[in-house]
This record gives sequence, structure tokens and C-alpha cells, in this order.
Amino acid sequence: MEKRLRKLLLIVVCLFSLQMWAQEREVSGEVIDEDRIPLPGVSVFVKNTNTGTVTDFDGKFTFSIPDDSGTTLVFSSLGFTTQEIIIGDRKTFNITMKTDTEGLDEVVVTALGIKREKKALGYAVQAVNSDKLMEGNKTNLVSGLQGKVSGVTIANSGGAPGSSAVIMIRGGSSITGNNQPLFVVDGIPIDNSTSSSLEVASTNRASDINPEDIESISVLKGPAAAALYGIQAAEGAVIITTKKGKAGVSTISYSGSLSLDEVLGTPSIQNKFGQGKQLEPEPGVITYDPDSQFSWGEQLSSGTQTFDHFKDFYTTAVTQNHNLSYSAGSEKSQIYASVGDISQEGVVDGTSYDKTSFKINSTSKFSDALTVGASANYIVTETNSTKQGNAAGSSYSSLLSYPVNVDIHDYLNEDGSQKMIYQDQMFDNPYWSLANSPNTDKVHRLIGIASASYDFLDYFNISYKLGTDYYTQFAKRITGDGSLIENRQDGYISQFEREHRKTTSNFLLSFDKDINEDFNVSALVGNTVEDLRIHTVYNYGRGFQAPGIYSIGNVLQVNQSISELLTRKRTVGVFGELKLSWKNALFLNATGRNDWSSTLPENKRSFFYPSIGGSAIITDLFKNAGNDITSSKGLTYLKFRTTWAKVGKDAPIGALESSLGTNINGLASSAYTYNGVDVGNPNLEPEFTDSYEFGIDSRFFESRVGLDFSVYYSESDNQILRDIRVPPSAGTFYATLNGGSIINKGIEALLTVKVLPKSSSLQWNMDYNFGLNRSEVQDLPGQLNEVYLSDSWTFNNTAAGAAILDGSLFGLRGYRPKRNDNGDIVVNSSGLPSLEAAIFDDVNRLPDWTLGITNSLSYQNFNLSFLFDIVQGNEVYNATESALAYYGLSSNTLDRGETIVIDGVDAEGNPNTIQIAKDQEYYQNYYSENAENFIEDGSFMRLRYITLTYNLPSTLMEKLSIKSAQLYATGRNLFTITDYSGVDPEVNTYGAGIAGAGSVGIDNLGTPNTKGFDLGLKFKF
Repeated sequence: MEKRLRKLLLIVVCLFSLQMWAQEREVSGEVIDEDRIPLPGVSVFVKNTNTGTVTDFDGKFTFSIPDDSGTTLVFSSLGFTTQEIIIGDRKTFNITMKTDTEGLDEVVVTALGIKREKKALGYAVQAVNSDKLMEGNKTNLVSGLQGKVSGVTIANSGGAPGSSAVIMIRGGSSITGNNQPLFVVDGIPIDNSTSSSLEVASTNRASDINPEDIESISVLKGPAAAALYGIQAAEGAVIITTKKGKAGVSTISYSGSLSLDEVLGTPSIQNKFGQGKQLEPEPGVITYDPDSQFSWGEQLSSGTQTFDHFKDFYTTAVTQNHNLSYSAGSEKSQIYASVGDISQEGVVDGTSYDKTSFKINSTSKFSDALTVGASANYIVTETNSTKQGNAAGSSYSSLLSYPVNVDIHDYLNEDGSQKMIYQDQMFDNPYWSLANSPNTDKVHRLIGIASASYDFLDYFNISYKLGTDYYTQFAKRITGDGSLIENRQDGYISQFEREHRKTTSNFLLSFDKDINEDFNVSALVGNTVEDLRIHTVYNYGRGFQAPGIYSIGNVLQVNQSISELLTRKRTVGVFGELKLSWKNALFLNATGRNDWSSTLPENKRSFFYPSIGGSAIITDLFKNAGNDITSSKGLTYLKFRTTWAKVGKDAPIGALESSLGTNINGLASSAYTYNGVDVGNPNLEPEFTDSYEFGIDSRFFESRVGLDFSVYYSESDNQILRDIRVPPSAGTFYATLNGGSIINKGIEALLTVKVLPKSSSLQWNMDYNFGLNRSEVQDLPGQLNEVYLSDSWTFNNTAAGAAILDGSLFGLRGYRPKRNDNGDIVVNSSGLPSLEAAIFDDVNRLPDWTLGITNSLSYQNFNLSFLFDIVQGNEVYNATESALAYYGLSSNTLDRGETIVIDGVDAEGNPNTIQIAKDQEYYQNYYSENAENFIEDGSFMRLRYITLTYNLPSTLMEKLSIKSAQLYATGRNLFTITDYSGVDPEVNTYGAGIAGAGSVGIDNLGTPNTKGFDLGLKFKF
């Protein structure tokens, strides 16, 4: 018996010893992300126990676990999908953490660079990370957002290198002011202005930011989302967060691509009739004068050589894009530095866009409480352009003036002078202009930010940011000596030099405390001061003394003119926010801000605007009540949100004062006089926008399906209208005044679908971004029924963009046939209608709705992504076709000589019976002038891009000591389905330089958009 007890005791001791030995079993490993970068701070623990550790700066871990083959290790880290690994008999683990794109506690960057849980927000915010932004290989970050954010309209202004892109969130709220959102980089607002594109295509300044330096973008939609930013963010805000160094990680990254681009197409040109104009020496008799720029000549004989000047003018463009970055950090300090260079050739020879960017971003933690940061971004851009649109020397206008039987390349005489194709030619050959009339633009820009953050008393934080956005711009437009343009035969120069400086100071005091287990209170108060100074010097000169030297110094002083403009603006704001939350499921937010703006009268420059909103996580509320309504086969997450906000907008700089100028009439005084054009109003008041929003955020089937849905309504009252035409009885031509109302209403939806389960080796994700918006003009002051901006006038002044009373903010005005009270067209004695200026209240140049469909498929080392962009219900005014018809080049003029009877009545109301010939007079004096003929449906579906990526095998990377590498190929704008007869329905010839109703949907003699193909390489080590 005793022996048995001893044996039993020995067995127990042995088992206990084995158990003790098992508890001391050691495991180790390394944790990396999808780019093979080590991840510090990852939690590694045994499931259902407190046994565990965290990875060090190199992503490595070591600790002891029970020796049980059933033991499970759990790897978790914020922003990554949690992984559970059964240990078995393994001792080492190499784990790759995948980014969590389905997290319900998503954090987004909001106003003032503050990070918030998305579920706590009462308004719509949509984030786009760097990978999504770079899909499609867009060099302009604004264009990179196309189709990827619901409720956002983006329109490119053509294929000229460096051309601008217009971005509007939920339509527009201003008739003559800025309708684009505020751009903010790391908490500091930056300039996104665009110079006038009436002569050459100009870029929007936000495109200076290198997309490779961007970590993420948050699009704040509507006034509520941007309430704390004040007057600048009345149209929403685009919040850009740039890349920073990471603790314990040192990385060198390179990305490079080579691109080939060509225009989407060129107009359809008739090649049956040649150079000449029609003469009618007596009724019914047509003769032809070949001495003309028009293509209204006789029919060409068989065998005559013809040319398609438009197709031949454009070439294949090559672009190189290189980016190199370095990222490193420790627990105390982190640094990120990069250099990027893009060299883009244009599809027109001699045009180009070059940008070099230098970026450094550093953060240092001096103690547990104090953090200091500094960043600087220096950018140099240089653009060479060709003239466009209605400008003198426009390449497109010159191409129109060369009939198909004239060799446009034969443009020089033996003495080197420019050859004329007809007597008294008053335009330049486009190839001569490219060689002799350069247009250049160079910008040096510095965006610098210094920041400090200090935590104290456990619940408080005080932070301060000081930022500057400073750049100089030098632009020069040349008409070379030897030009055929009237009054420019000896050459002409116009140039300007601009110095832009915007300084922003942000002070913020915040408080965050859990009152108890259920309640949390957070609050902040702050102050912002913004100081803007723009100094511009304009120089003009006519007649170069020495040929070929294009400098203002080569012009006699008597032939020079100079003007100088200094604009200044200061805005001071104080603001506050209070946020209450209950059980992290019910949230209430309130904000208030008061601004003082120097552009308003002293007694009206102070104005206050509040916002209030809330959100409720319905699924969490039910869980807290003990009734879980979620299911793996049904609802995963449900949130309701709603917000009301009011936001103000001040006046443009100089809108209070009227301008004086010298009287140039030689018979009158030369003193300074009131010119009746630049008319101010010293009694202006701020305009306000009231906005209401309701939204639902829901997830289903373990977050494999998500729907974020918003409905909104906003009304912008007391509009500040600049340069409004008024009756002569007012004693002036223009006026600046308050009045008018704009209503925007619409819906937005983001649908995300994970088509296949996580366990599938093939992953397929789909995003649907839908937006529907109406921008309606509800009221205009006085007797006005429309407001248009003269800068948007098209070829021969046939039409212009306009805001139409009881119609669209993005409407149209132009010339159309007169009609009687019965609506019948009234024809004159010649059988042609008379044309009159009219508004088109049924035209809307913005789409009724848009839908971006993004697909991403991945299998092993391959990834395929593509984006379909669908735009429906927008009208386009095809002024380019109007010009082609006027010159006789349009294929629609092949019916010349046929006779028609226009459906209408005469002055007495009798049916028209007069036959008219479709001749040069018909097409030039009636058809091309009638705007009704060129309003078209601009709806389209476009394959924005398709990208195939291959990640090189990790085994090969290890041999090469490279963390990751990938090759990719991208096709852009490969096909478009549309009924639009022009080259491209996505058109905005004058770009972002025209405010208010703008020139979106106006096709007027600009460089067509491009399609292209890219090959690229990325690697990290």
C-alpha cells in the first residue's frame, strides 16, 4: 500500500513537473504588414488568458506559453484585422497583418485635423486612403478623387498639361462666388485658386501637392462637417493628412512610372469642299472666291490631297513620374522625407508640365506630455502652354482657319517670314505660334507648418499650429514678332508676377473626460487668425526692338504699361465645440463660431453661426438594453445621424469700394474718373447657408455589405453678387449687391460589398458611390431673371454659363430664334428667323446623378482594380461644333446647297413657305449662331482606369533584401459610351478659374482630354 502511494505521488509530481515545464515553453516570431514592414506594438496573447506580450520596434516578440497543441495565439492591433493562430507544435511565427477595412470603430480626420470616431459624427464624412487615391495613377490629387466619393462632382478642363480640375461637393451655393471646397493640409488651410484660363489652360494650386505624400483624405460634406473652419469651408472641406514616420520602422520607398497619352479623339471633319467663300453676285447665282480662311469653296476634284489638321496637330505624349521617400522613427521622434518629380509632355508639341516636390515632416516627443512637430513642403512647377478658346493666337482657332486642301505645315516663306494662305490674313499658323509665341508659367511654393501639443491635468490638451502658404508665380504670354495678328505684327508681351502669402494661426484647448462608466464629455475652444496678402504686378508691351528676344526690357518704355495690385484680407475667428456621449452609443455635438472679416463693412463684419447634431448607434443601444439585434446572417451595425448647421460667407476682397481709372479719351480730361465697371457696395452683408442632413450607416452579414446613406437640404440666402449688369438708369454698368437664394437638395449613398468570404483565396470588393443633387436658383434681386459671367462666353458670343431664376445654378443663356406668344418661331422676309438673347431655363450643366463603381479583385500576388464612372442628365454646350459649322469644316455642312423651309410663321402669323438654301450665309448667320443647335445630352459612362498589379514573391524579396516590390500596368479613359457628338462630354474649357456658374459643360475650342497607358514599379527596403 505504501509503495502504491509512493508511485502515485511520483506520478503526480511528474505530471505537475511536466505541466510546469509546459508553462515555460517559449515561442517567438515577427509581425509585419502587407508591405513587409515590421509592426511594433502588436498585442500577442494566449486566447482566454492574460498571458501575452507586445511586439518591439522591429515587430518581434518572445514569451512563454502552455505546451498545449490546442492553444491559440491572438494577434491584434488598431487598424488591422485580428488573427487567431492555433499553435500546434510550432515555436516560431511569421505573421502578416492585413489592414482592417471593415472596422466599426473607424477613425477619420475632421475639422482642424482632429481625429474622431466616425460613429460619433452627426454628418457625412468619407475617407479615401492613399492606395485608393493612387489607383488610376492621377498626378492631380483632385482628379484622383473622381468617382470615389459620393456626392462629389469633379470635372477636368481638358488634356493640356497641368490643366485644372473643378471639384464641387453637393452642388454649389454661390452665384458669382467660389463653389469649391476648402483644402486643408495637416490642419492648415492652403490655397486652391486657379488663374484665368481664358488664354491658356491653368492649373489649380491643390495639384501642387504630391499624391505620393498623402496618407489619407477626408471629404467633409456640407456646412455642418466644416462648421469649425468658418467662412472658407461653406462649400465643405477636403482634409489632407500627409505621411509621417513610424516608431521602430525605417523604410526607403521608390515608385516610378512611364506613361503614354494621346487625345481621346478629334472632331469629324468634312474633306469634300475646300478653301473659299461663297459669293452671290445676283440672286440664285453662287460663285466662289478662293482667297479666304473658310472652307466654303468649291467641291474638290478627285485626287486632290487633303489634310486632317486636327488629327495631325496632336501627338503622343510621354510622362515620367519618380518618387523617393525615407521614413524612420523611434519612440521619441519620427521623420518622413521625400522628393518627387514629374515631367509631363503635352499632346501638343512644345507644351509640358514639370513639377518637383520636396517634403519633410518631423515629430519629436520631449516628454510624455509635450510633442513638437514641424513640416515643410517646397514645390516648383513649370508649365509651357498653347493658347486656347477665344484667345488671340488660339491653336484651335487657327486650325479652324486652315481648309482641308491647304498644307498647314507649309507656313514659312524663303525669307523666314510667315506665309499667308489668303490676302490680309490676320491669324497665325499654329505651328508658327508654337515656335514663336511661347506661354510659360513658373511657381515656387512653400507650405510650412510648426505645431506643439501639451497634455496636462490628465484631461486637458493645449495645441498650437502656425502655418504659412507662400508662393511666387511668374507667367508670361508672348506673341512673337512676325505675327499676322492685327496690331501685334511687331510682337506683344503680357506678364504678371504674383507673390501670395497666407499665414494661419490656430490655438486649441480641449478637454476629454469619462464622467462615469456611461458618460463622456469632451469640449474644445479655439481661436484662429488668418492673414492673406497678394501682391501682383502686371506688365504689357507692344513691339520688340530686337527680334526674338521676348522680354519686357526689349520694348520701348513708351510702348509699355504697368499696373500693380495689392490685396489684403484678415479673418479672426473664435469657436467652440461640445460633445456628449452615453455608453459610446449615443452622441450629441454642438458647435458655435464667430468670425470677423475685413472684407465686410465695419458694422457688419462680425457674424455668428452654430451647428447641432447627433448620432445613435442603434445596434449598441439594443445590446446595452440586453437585446442584441445583430446576427452573422443579418444586421451587423446600424447608426442614425442628423445635423443642422448654419454657416456664413463674407465678401470678395475689394467688393466694398468702387474703382477709379484714367480717362483715355483724348478729347477729355486725363484725371482719375469713376469708370462705372468695377463698382463696389459699402453696405454689403454676409450671406448665410442653412443646412439640414439625415443619414444612416449600416452593415450586414458580418460587415460584408455596408450602406452609408444621406439626405440633405440647404438654402443659401442673401447672396453677394459681384459685377451684376444693371439698367443704365442706375448710373453704372455693373453693381455689387446682396440678394438671391440658392437651394441644394439631394441624396448620397456609398454601398460596399465584400463579394467573397475572407476564407476565399480570391477576394472581390466592390464600392458604389452614388450622388444626386439639384442646385436651383429660387430668387434674384430686382427684375433679374439670370446672372451670367462674361468670362464664359463661347465662340462668336453665342452662349455663356448662367444662373437662371427658377432654374439651375449651372444653366445657360444664349441666342435663339424669336417666338410669338403662341410659341411659334417667327421668320423674317428672307425666310430666316431673327435671333434674340434668351435664357434656357431647362438646361442644367451639372449631372442629375453620378455613380462610381470601383472593383478590386485579388488572388495570391495579383490584384486587379477598375473604376466605371457614370454621369447622367447633364447638358453640354458644343461651341466647338458651332465654330466648325461656321468655318465650313463640320461634317454636318455636307448638305450645303440643299433647300429647306424653316418651320415657323411670318410676322402676321401665317405659316412660313419661303425656301432657303443651306449655304454659307445660312450656316454662319443663323445655324452656328443659334445656341439651340448645340445643346446636347452629355451623359456618359467611362472606364476611368483599369490597373493590374503583381506583388513579387516574398522569397525573392528576402534574397534581394527588399521588403516589398510590385509591378503594375494601368489603362486610363480606355473607352466612353455617350451620345454626345463632340470629342468628349466631360468638358470644362475654362477650368476652375471661373467662379459661380462657371464653365462646366461648355466645350469651347480647348485641348481634348486624353487616354493613356502606364507602366510602373514600386518597392520598399
